[in-house]
Amino acid sequence: MALRIPPRVAAGVGWFLLVFLGAACAPTAPPAPAAPEVERITDPLAQVATSSEGMVSSASPWATEAGARVLARGGNAVDAAVATGFVLAVTEPTMSGIAGRAAIVLRTPDGSVHGIDGLNVVPAGYGDGGSPGYERAAVPGMVAALARLQREHGSWPLARVLDDAIRLAEEGFPLPSGEAVRLAANAETLAAHPGSRAIWLRPDGTPWAEGEILRQPQLATVLRAIAEEGVEVFYRGWIADSIHVDMERSGGFITRDDLAAYEAIDAIQVTGRYRGHTLHGTFRPASGHSVIQALQTLEAIPESPALLGDEGAWGTLVGQAMHFALQDRTRREGSEVESAAFLTSPAHARERAAQLRLPETGTGSDVGELTLFVPEAGVRGDLLVADPGDREATTHFTVADAEGRVVVATTSLGPAAGTGVASPSLGFFYATRLGSAPGSRPSSTIAPTLVVDPSGAPLFALGGAGDARIISAVIQVISRRIDQGLPLHEAVAAPRLHPISAEEMRLETPEGQLLWSSGAQATLERAGLERSTAPPGYFGRVHAVEFTDSGILGVAEPRWGGSAAGPLGPSP
Repeated sequence: MALRIPPRVAAGVGWFLLVFLGAACAPTAPPAPAAPEVERITDPLAQVATSSEGMVSSASPWATEAGARVLARGGNAVDAAVATGFVLAVTEPTMSGIAGRAAIVLRTPDGSVHGIDGLNVVPAGYGDGGSPGYERAAVPGMVAALARLQREHGSWPLARVLDDAIRLAEEGFPLPSGEAVRLAANAETLAAHPGSRAIWLRPDGTPWAEGEILRQPQLATVLRAIAEEGVEVFYRGWIADSIHVDMERSGGFITRDDLAAYEAIDAIQVTGRYRGHTLHGTFRPASGHSVIQALQTLEAIPESPALLGDEGAWGTLVGQAMHFALQDRTRREGSEVESAAFLTSPAHARERAAQLRLPETGTGSDVGELTLFVPEAGVRGDLLVADPGDREATTHFTVADAEGRVVVATTSLGPAAGTGVASPSLGFFYATRLGSAPGSRPSSTIAPTLVVDPSGAPLFALGGAGDARIISAVIQVISRRIDQGLPLHEAVAAPRLHPISAEEMRLETPEGQLLWSSGAQATLERAGLERSTAPPGYFGRVHAVEFTDSGILGVAEPRWGGSAAGPLGPSP
């Protein structure tokens, strides 16, 4: 049965807070889960959770619940992750979707690490003169990526892991506040296209409001077809035919041949070392190399252990290291494999470290004085941003099981709602292409990352949403966790910054709060760095999982409306 979300209250009582999405449900809302099922998993609305049997952290409580139930019923982390990803495509239709892209890092119980590149491809016939919206549509990769992950590493059939996504698309769910805001922000674009207008606007042309039941019957039909006929129906069957016809009719460039040629391929993996830990990510078109470069740059500073214990010095150094990593993100040094090796090399890190401006020490705030981000009572975490158009349409989920299997996956549409257009018969937004070379997989800021401890055991895994702020958020959480020894939930909640340029850092400043102390800001200023501010929603949105002595810990981003949950005990 579907999760029914009551009015949400976000209370600042430490970090064990509950986030309730949506307003009062309409009378037609699906009934709440039966009590025996609810007892099988931890609270699907909690943003911090622990379980010895497995864990899911995602941006949607419906998706978290679906993945946690898979684990409770004996599925492995891959089964749970694929279920989570497809539910996110239903319950966060403006943030991810089955026409989007995916980057995945997987650790198997034997310790091997795999990467899957399911990024979008620019249509072979792309050119000028297409219809606005449709001309930006890219060849979908998410379905192929999740299907490959399930086929090669899952224990359940694909049809079974799609059950919750199909049911939620068909029966509907109360529209979360963030989705309502994004649909309203894109209402003019949606109204201009029949498929989008029919699904995501009311019959009178106004956007669906928070708490109203959103049903997506066309999407349910597509998902059921994938469940019954396999991924082939999406890329070579009637769904591919429908996409081709829609594009041909509407001025887009995706063809049957583009879809039939698409493959979720092996990603170019990148690895690095940080304070004895091993970092795993994937190279372009993803950006795992940027995370590794920035952290290795920090380690290459001889004085860094002492400097990173001072909050102002930490911000000064991390901000500069992140700037260089973002600046180098698209740099090429030979082939892609050679470029990956160069950008993640200790030699390049040392070169960049030598260019950092070292801050004065002992004048910034001590780590023990950190003010962590906690939403005020009644404030919706997924509305803590000034401009909803500033958000990239991306979501991240991390899943782990008791056998040590970990899935770190980020999916995206591009900007909010992707192209803003959808086929009237299919019910999903087409993702935008982010490049212009036909046949290419354009670069993305997606950066799912796995951190392995010095013994070789998985320590924690994370990723995020928010365009380039994905990279900076992941870097900061890892540094806070390893350099400062903060518990994972505090590392995620700690103040963030993002480099605007080599001279300017944007600091996180919630209204009415001062997360960055005056001492820390003074240290930044003495290092010659200008400061600007932004609300919490501007910064990357992290979902993470960590293996601890007391179980598997899940942490959902407090600046967003997601959750973390796992099974309560062994499956019967």
